[in-house]
Amino acid sequence: MNLQVIFLFLGLLVIYSSQDCAWNTCHKVDQDPNVITAHLIPHTHDDLGWIKTVDQYFWGAKPELVPVGVQYIYNTVIDELLKNPDRRFSFAETGFLWRWYTSNSDFDRHQLQKLVKNGQIEIIGGGWVQNDEATSHYVDIIDQMTLGLQRLEQIFGECGKPVTGWQIDPFGHSREMANIYREMGYSSVYFARIHYLEKQIRLKNKTLEFMWNTSDDITDNKLFTGAFFNDNYGPPEGFCWDSLCGDDPIMDNLNIEGYNVKEKVDAFVDHVKNQAAHQSTNQVMLLMGSDFQYTNANSWYVNLDKLIKYVNADTSKKVRVIYSTPACYTKAVQAKTPTLSVKHDDFFPYASGRHSYWTGYFTSRPAFKGMIRQASCMLQLAKQLDVIANLGPEDDSDIEILREASALVQHHDAVTGTAKENVTRDYEKQLAKGVSEVEVVINDFMKKMNPDGLDPKLVLCPLINETICKPINGSSEFSVVIFNSNGRYFNGTIRIPYSQKTAVLRDAHKNVLESQIVETFQIDQLKDTDRLPYEIHVFVRVPPLGYTTVFVEKGSKPERVHFNNRKKFNTNVEIQNEYLIAGFDSQGYLSYITEKATKKKRSIRQEFFYYEGIDSKDDQPSGAYIFRPKTQQPIALTSKLALEVVPGAIINEVRQKVSPFVSQQIRLPRGKNYIEFEWIVGPIPKETKNPITKEFVTRYTTEVHSKNQSFTDSNGRQAMERFFDGATSFEYSDTEPIAGNYYPITSFGYIKDENAQFSVITDRAQGMVASDGVVEIMLHRRCFYDDHFGVEEALDEPGKDGAGLVAMGKHIVLFTDVKASTSQLRPLAIDNFHQPVLAFNKNPEKFEFNRLLEYSGLKFELPIGIHLLTLEKWHKKSSLIRFENIYHGEEGNSIKEFDPTHIFTNFDIVSFKELLLGANRVVGKNKESGSSFRSFEKSKILTFEIEVERKMSKL
Repeated sequence: MNLQVIFLFLGLLVIYSSQDCAWNTCHKVDQDPNVITAHLIPHTHDDLGWIKTVDQYFWGAKPELVPVGVQYIYNTVIDELLKNPDRRFSFAETGFLWRWYTSNSDFDRHQLQKLVKNGQIEIIGGGWVQNDEATSHYVDIIDQMTLGLQRLEQIFGECGKPVTGWQIDPFGHSREMANIYREMGYSSVYFARIHYLEKQIRLKNKTLEFMWNTSDDITDNKLFTGAFFNDNYGPPEGFCWDSLCGDDPIMDNLNIEGYNVKEKVDAFVDHVKNQAAHQSTNQVMLLMGSDFQYTNANSWYVNLDKLIKYVNADTSKKVRVIYSTPACYTKAVQAKTPTLSVKHDDFFPYASGRHSYWTGYFTSRPAFKGMIRQASCMLQLAKQLDVIANLGPEDDSDIEILREASALVQHHDAVTGTAKENVTRDYEKQLAKGVSEVEVVINDFMKKMNPDGLDPKLVLCPLINETICKPINGSSEFSVVIFNSNGRYFNGTIRIPYSQKTAVLRDAHKNVLESQIVETFQIDQLKDTDRLPYEIHVFVRVPPLGYTTVFVEKGSKPERVHFNNRKKFNTNVEIQNEYLIAGFDSQGYLSYITEKATKKKRSIRQEFFYYEGIDSKDDQPSGAYIFRPKTQQPIALTSKLALEVVPGAIINEVRQKVSPFVSQQIRLPRGKNYIEFEWIVGPIPKETKNPITKEFVTRYTTEVHSKNQSFTDSNGRQAMERFFDGATSFEYSDTEPIAGNYYPITSFGYIKDENAQFSVITDRAQGMVASDGVVEIMLHRRCFYDDHFGVEEALDEPGKDGAGLVAMGKHIVLFTDVKASTSQLRPLAIDNFHQPVLAFNKNPEKFEFNRLLEYSGLKFELPIGIHLLTLEKWHKKSSLIRFENIYHGEEGNSIKEFDPTHIFTNFDIVSFKELLLGANRVVGKNKESGSSFRSFEKSKILTFEIEVERKMSKL
């Protein structure tokens, strides 16, 4: 063992045995109530992709785009901190920290560990990325936070367990994100961006710092929250000493030209006193750093040292300056026991000016947003299979690829659709690579659980929504394994691409299944030689946390194929299933929905429109971030539609060709009391000269007397009350009547009156506005002008052929009385997240040899209110499991008792350790809890580290 390794080992022993984390080593504040303590917070905000890809940013590649490299920030900050133990720094993004940590020597790693564990560096935020708060689903937020926190604890121990939430750059802030931070044990959260009108009020009322009520259901629900004084997260004007800045340094040698100490001190003190006049205590936070700053940390620290020296030397200024961190600042404020206001809602929509409403990004890059949601479902499946079969390290590594990729794309310039086109393609490439690893995991799972079976490979078809599945092209016989990652049975219709007009389908028990073959929806938008001409619709029942197998073979005799039956304009059309009748008027539009059981007929009309966006001649055009239409009424696409009707026992469907760039399938699935709208929008046309930005929306017009009230989800969980032309935290200003009333929906939105509720469940993040019984949701947008917020590129996605991107997606519409909706909406949203995953094999006889064709990881499905949110490998001998009570407020029923000890097929849980939501802290003082939880609050997520006893090695 060489001396360097011995030194490193001994050093780590000392550090691990005595850790003085940043929040325990704060510099003292001045106790004189007449003295302001200015907390200098050296920090850097490093986007994991935006103008450059995440790896280009890390290495410093493509300097012609942005002349920065995150690796150098770590190197130079470490060097400067080692020079002076009084200095402090705060790092936020674990995705970059992990890249640096795995790219450097043991000696360099030790230096970083030393600085974290002696309190000079505070780890803040702690997630893999600083996730967006409008378009990220709560499952993805929890996953990306858990990944980051896991790696931090692995590297730094106790000091790698952040206590400060750090969301300084996302474009608006959600109540559920604050709730997640609180449930993870954070003591505060800070951010920069809030609506300019709310900012004015908070400055005036000294309420920049407040307590946020993060949940109506959970006790102890308040989180200390701070909004920054500046309209950014950078330093006071004139005090930016990065190589990217142009401010003069502090020149303090009287014998050299340029001496400016008094000038700098006076300007700094003026700023501090002005800021303190708008805050509730005599503690002031100053953000000393910004985007990708500290590539040369020496220029920063030399000047910060001088600033502290010269301001503190003049006690008459009544200002004391200290190096600090966000946690130390929080402690200092709370020590003053200020009386703080309480906030109950959220910070959407965000507006930075009268015409700059950041509501376009709710929808930007819809295909990418859909890909992210699908990948999240795949990740949950892969993690579950890994635990159920106890797969090996190679599969664990495969899952980590998707885990990191899925975490990466939650970044606030990724899932938002606000990165450059080439950067977005890099995100898609990393996500696609991760998804491809799920195919490996699925095959290894089947091998492990069926060791005596043959080994024909299962393949996934990522373009199955376009009826494309290359591995089965030309095959009339194959098997389909349908996986279900939900803790409840999947009972629904799947669609299988097929090349023949006839087929016989058999289930895992070789019973013939009722099925329906239809022609593929033939539209120019989806022209592709790989598209198969038919698709099979079949209703299947897939066990929870399991799979079933369907065998497809060519029919022995000609059967009736459900070819599309064209209807004329003046012919009314109805389709129906067991629960509903959907009627269409003579123009081809959906007109009413009738509940068969009650014979209640509800009026509804669904149409497509588009807005034309302000162009580059204006100082604020529509773009990747901003939605700003030219007029407040959208343009209708057409007045009459020709319909194609597809009737059948499995699916009843109406197909609409609305325009050359908008098509739709409206269906009543078998056994469901809702309607599906599968929309296809694009390529959005582009004029040769002076192209016009277009933003496409779908509009549902109902007779629900909702007035100006609506509800949208907060990251897929809490329902937030919204008001058209009304704000809850400030006096509403009607400068952008439509854009200013758009809100994010990541999972669902609804309107209601005393009797009826109209709900829409989405398959990706989108934007929604609602008023007087009308719900409008933006589906796709193509903007030909940059909106001047840094991306410096138009949102002009080229698509496969360069003509423009085609986006496909689905809305599930539930139209019921209010009481029924409160119990049905949440389970439907969970089901919609856990979409079945289809895997194909071309040799069914070989595949079924010595193989169990149906399996459930659970002995019984979970109660309807309980969601198995997480099941994944954790430490060497343990797994991580989370259960969620999906109901909130007045919804559903409370869960009195649930014991998960013996619910799994392959193992029993033999020990529980209850953790906070981030899985890096134990709840209370108890190291282990009982095997059941008798009180399961609504909206609560319970997290456990478990050890299991396996009952069998194969199925």
